[in-house]
Amino acid sequence: MTQSEDQQEQYVSKQIRAAQAGEYPEHKDIDEAENGSMVNDMEDLIQLGDDMEAMKTSQEDLKQSGLLSDPEQ
Repeated sequence: MTQSEDQQEQYVSKQIRAAQAGEYPEHKDIDEAENGSMVNDMEDLIQLGDDMEAMKTSQEDLKQSGLLSDPEQ
């Protein structure tokens, strides 16, 4: 398991334990809620940023595997 996968596993395990203990993030009033928000708090925002940094773009995937994109095939 890579370091980023280990960190992800620890993060998810922590969230599961918190949910099992009844600890849920407070819901915002409809007037102050932000539509399309992907995160509940700063910790989630940091984790999302780390996850997105670790993701490969389609171009990186193509270069590593030696494949061509669909229009070029």
